[in-house]
Amino acid sequence: MGSDVFPDELRAAGVTPRELEIFWLVGDRLHNQEIADALNVSERTVESHVSALLRKLGGPDRQAAPNRRILVEAAERLRALRDAAALPKPISSFVGRGREIDDLHRLVRENRLLTLTGPAGAGKTRLALRLANAVTALPPAVLVDFARVPPGQSVEREFADALGLVAGDGEGGGSRARIRAALAKGRHWLLADNCEHVADGAAALLADLLATTRGLHVLATSHGPLRVAGEVVYEVPPLPVPEEGDDPAAVLSAASARLFADRAAAVSPGFEVTSDNARHVAVICRRLDGLPLAIELAAARTRAFSAAELRTRLDDRFAVLTDGPHGSPARHRTLEEALDWSYELLSGEERLLFERCSVFPSAFDYDTATRILGYPPLSAATLVQVFPRLLDRSLISRRRRDETTEYWLLDSVRQFAHRRLQASGTADVAREQHARHHLGQGVAALTDLCGRDQAAALRWFGHHWADLRAGMQWALQQPETKVAWEFLAGIGTGWEVLGARGELFDWLGTLLDEHPFPQGSLGVRAAITCAFLLDYQDTERARRFAEQAYERAGNSSARDRALALLAVGWTARAAAVEQGSEFEVLERAVSLFERLGDDWHRALALFCLGLSAPDTSAALTRLADAADLFERLHNPVKRSNCLFHMANLAIEDRVRLDEAATWLAEAGRLAGTSGNEHERLHTELALARLDQAREDHTAAGPRFARLLSEFRQIGDLRCAARCLHGLGGAVASAGDHGPARRHLAEALEIAVGLGDRNVLVTSLLLLADADHAAGRSDRAAILLGAAENLAPRSPASPEPPLRAVLRERLGPAGFATALATGRSTPLTALPSL
Repeated sequence: MGSDVFPDELRAAGVTPRELEIFWLVGDRLHNQEIADALNVSERTVESHVSALLRKLGGPDRQAAPNRRILVEAAERLRALRDAAALPKPISSFVGRGREIDDLHRLVRENRLLTLTGPAGAGKTRLALRLANAVTALPPAVLVDFARVPPGQSVEREFADALGLVAGDGEGGGSRARIRAALAKGRHWLLADNCEHVADGAAALLADLLATTRGLHVLATSHGPLRVAGEVVYEVPPLPVPEEGDDPAAVLSAASARLFADRAAAVSPGFEVTSDNARHVAVICRRLDGLPLAIELAAARTRAFSAAELRTRLDDRFAVLTDGPHGSPARHRTLEEALDWSYELLSGEERLLFERCSVFPSAFDYDTATRILGYPPLSAATLVQVFPRLLDRSLISRRRRDETTEYWLLDSVRQFAHRRLQASGTADVAREQHARHHLGQGVAALTDLCGRDQAAALRWFGHHWADLRAGMQWALQQPETKVAWEFLAGIGTGWEVLGARGELFDWLGTLLDEHPFPQGSLGVRAAITCAFLLDYQDTERARRFAEQAYERAGNSSARDRALALLAVGWTARAAAVEQGSEFEVLERAVSLFERLGDDWHRALALFCLGLSAPDTSAALTRLADAADLFERLHNPVKRSNCLFHMANLAIEDRVRLDEAATWLAEAGRLAGTSGNEHERLHTELALARLDQAREDHTAAGPRFARLLSEFRQIGDLRCAARCLHGLGGAVASAGDHGPARRHLAEALEIAVGLGDRNVLVTSLLLLADADHAAGRSDRAAILLGAAENLAPRSPASPEPPLRAVLRERLGPAGFATALATGRSTPLTALPSL
């Protein structure tokens, strides 16, 4: 402690600045002559000041102390207290928090008690220390760290020690009186850190001190508010997280990624965020919710793992995120210890509710939590009292969405809570409560989904898809499949509105591989659902399920029979069966739905009739009728889908292209406002095909490439093949016939697996064009023969240009032989595969 620092205890005793200088030198055990030489004064002057110090510091009666040893001991004590109370100096860089620092600068100037709250590991202490070192409008901050105080113990000794006060004769009113006296004069700023486990005692003392002093300001950190009059609470959020991407600059624009990179470089010199690892770093930061402690612990593991390897190990994060740096508080040495610190402060009811909240994989509202979690030994009345306490401890996060408050657990917090729930042996009950509620709500939303309030239903499904995913995970683990089928078949044809999702096919695969269909009407609807969904991936298998549903529906309700007819017609239009066979079936379905008053399925059948029409003009008329009916039903998603197919037909025949652009503009608008991702992708695919039809291959090629990945991800193989068609055409337009053929061969391979006659024919014809352009006329003629075998050419129709060119190139006999070979060769044995 230097001569320019004047402890309040010495100032209160009347010590002068010159006496203060001599006091510190006496504390250094210098003799009077040595002090005189150091200060360039006479020895007699030093003796006079030492006598004054002994008199002033001799005790309550201010009688002279017996010797100068008391001055030495006082100097040592004040130096020790100074060192203990001094703000720790950070040894690593401070990353981010610019907005928070600006907010807090203003708040500490305007308020006497400011409390920083947030979950364990959010960086509250680090932020408070940064602020305390940066603020110049207040006196230097004195740190009062309660981490050393056992829960429930008095906090007054820690206050007294931090202020450099003699402990006195106990922890009662005497200590508090001395603390008040020390803070009564002048201005003081205290940093009261880690208040959560002694919150009651800290709050009581701070309330008293703030009420009885005028110059005291306090910056506190705690998991939740201290609830002191005049307190301003500032919730410290996790660090912002980056979007997933391969651009290092974009990833590093988020503070969480910069923190990861900084700490990783500290333990692995040379570590950088590059285009190779940027996406992995972004995912790590996102999965750790931007929680600074978790990110620092993860970054430390880059000594052992690459970012890609570390990303895959976060499912077991409590085993990976350990071994924090020496010098850190014990509770921050591992992620689990940090969270356990908060958990141990909870009551029994609080722990039980906290553990049950872990069944929510994403945001939830209070009413839903009450319905799902309020079962014995907790009740709805108990939740009203306990839930806010978990909020106050920052174990549950919250945000406002319009007039609704949403709650969620940070992913690390949720995993911690779920481990405790599993250890208690009650996880299965909580998961079942959550699963049955959400799967049932999904089926109940079907009416709105198909027209009454489609926008609200789509928002619900989008918001709760993570809950539905968790519900299906539970349902698929049960010995009986009824709950899983009740959900999938309960939505049924409604999946046409929701759109394909890759997980749907995974769920169907699990159910179909290991379990038979349920009996009765549920089994009929399960087969119908399989027919509609698998039509995106395996049209022949989808057709078999439709026929199975039709056979089962003989003794079922009229509605089930109509749905089975629709499924048969729906799958026949794409399967490689006799063309036109679906018309009668679909017409019967339309009539049945009309008699049943089921306009939604009548519109769906009309839509399918449009796709099955024999010529473009008739198809566009039918699809336009279906689109108008869907509009009257307030079903923008299916109207968008009708417009997409209308545009596709126009593009394929190179007719009415300007109208196609208008249809796609409306389709895109409807898909955007409804939030349906599948329909948005459909619209973009058609726009890319429109660009290609207008010979703008430069714009079309990159769009096809991006869409190919997205359609594969959601499991729509039919549209993935269409993207490959587009890519092949774009590459071929630049003269790159080899890459073009590879794209088209892959499209044909998908089409063979898909079994869609239309996609197969298109793939074969495009591939034949590519082979001819590459000089392989013989192979082109074989592919043309395979296409004509699937879609026989009418003798009355004009001969396609490719056919005439190939006949001239190969000669009539050679051409006829190649055609016959293509017609008789199995698709899987064609020269393209």
